[in-house]
Amino acid sequence: MSQSPKIEGIRDDVVLHEKTLEEAIFYNGPDMKYFYDEQGRLVRWNKKFQDVTGYSFKELSKMSLMDWYKGDEKNNRAVMDCIIRAGVEGFADIEAELQRNDGTILPIYFNAFTLYLDGHKYLACRIIDITERMKREKEIFYLSYHDQLTGLYNRRFYEEELKRLRTERNFPMSIVMGDVNGLKFINDSFGHHTGDELLKKVAEVIRDCCRSDDIIARLGGDEFVIILPKTDAMVAEKIIKRINNLSLAQKVGFLDVSISFGYATESSKEEKIEDILKNAENNMYNKKLFEGPVMKVKTIKAIINTLYKKNKEEEQHSHKVSKLCEKMGEALGLSEHAVNELKEVGLLHNIGKVAIHESIYNKTGNLTENELREIKSHCEIGYRMLNTANNMSDMAKYVLYHHERWDGLGYPKGLKGLEIPIASRIISIADAYDSMITERSNRKALSLETAIKELQRNAGHQFDRELVTLFITKILG
Repeated sequence: MSQSPKIEGIRDDVVLHEKTLEEAIFYNGPDMKYFYDEQGRLVRWNKKFQDVTGYSFKELSKMSLMDWYKGDEKNNRAVMDCIIRAGVEGFADIEAELQRNDGTILPIYFNAFTLYLDGHKYLACRIIDITERMKREKEIFYLSYHDQLTGLYNRRFYEEELKRLRTERNFPMSIVMGDVNGLKFINDSFGHHTGDELLKKVAEVIRDCCRSDDIIARLGGDEFVIILPKTDAMVAEKIIKRINNLSLAQKVGFLDVSISFGYATESSKEEKIEDILKNAENNMYNKKLFEGPVMKVKTIKAIINTLYKKNKEEEQHSHKVSKLCEKMGEALGLSEHAVNELKEVGLLHNIGKVAIHESIYNKTGNLTENELREIKSHCEIGYRMLNTANNMSDMAKYVLYHHERWDGLGYPKGLKGLEIPIASRIISIADAYDSMITERSNRKALSLETAIKELQRNAGHQFDRELVTLFITKILG
């Protein structure tokens, strides 16, 4: 065996044996390598090739050129063409599939080239496993055409499919626009996690009610669209009805699932697709004008019922505060509308507590700083819940400020004196009074006399002095 010539970058005292080095590189390389002779017999291969294919040394030594490419005839022909080109042109490559000994299929990058050694011609082959690469490519392709949250198609795919499907054989074709009712309300009240769960549930409902050829996409936010090929108006209405009926039976936690739909049908390519889409969208918004507010009112009722189920004491407290607020409104000579509003807001003043964990709400010991901060957040949560509902924006403000103090030391805004709405000042007194005279799990009830003294002691500090006087003389007698 001849020694290798001097190689730059290698110490002079290191003797390299060319054959040994070449053998090591060939045998231990990361890719699969093998050689065929002129008779198409497998004559040499490396360890990687034997490990991946799963064949023994004895089995490999008996294999011929095409023994690898079993099964798929199209795949076999492509590989054979690649090998022929390598024999003619000297080099060729292809992406193909390799069937292993256990029958499993491996996606591969295959290249072949001819070489001559001692007057003999060989075909050298190299295989790279491209499973991970193909997996990444599929993921990238999937993400480019799908909505990550719901798994439905995205706007890009919808727009491309809409162009592709507008052919005579797909007419009549109906376009259905959908909008989730109350998503902003739910995001603001319970956080985007709950809103995301609602969107996923909506996607599931629509998917379950549509056919395999229908295209369902989420355009973004609370908007969905369905392309219904070969579907007239009557069938489109049946599909929408099916979705609505199924959605009525669904809930996310205690929240109902509600979607407003509108549709339009295209009968021929002569019609402008812009007009079809606009009609579908207008029909959807007309439905939403009616269904959206109804949904919010239903949701507020569901929230109140859920709060009461979690805490019976809170139900009793809210009803008592509501009654005291009503009486205060009457004692002040307010209008019937204002009295009814006070009565309603007294019932809703703690609605934000539904978003607070029961373990904090019912804790008997001292609250940590974070727990106290969470408890105090119920004013702002309640405000966000009510502020999105029609005709409840004033009540939302009263809820927001019902823990403000006359001296400006309250929360969440630190308002003081007449800056605090009168309704909030009334709730503050009624809320404090009922809390004092009601026995709770962590403290005993105060007597009527003691509670009155506490109100008087805090008048001008925590409470409006004039309202406290009115409350004691007119309401408590």
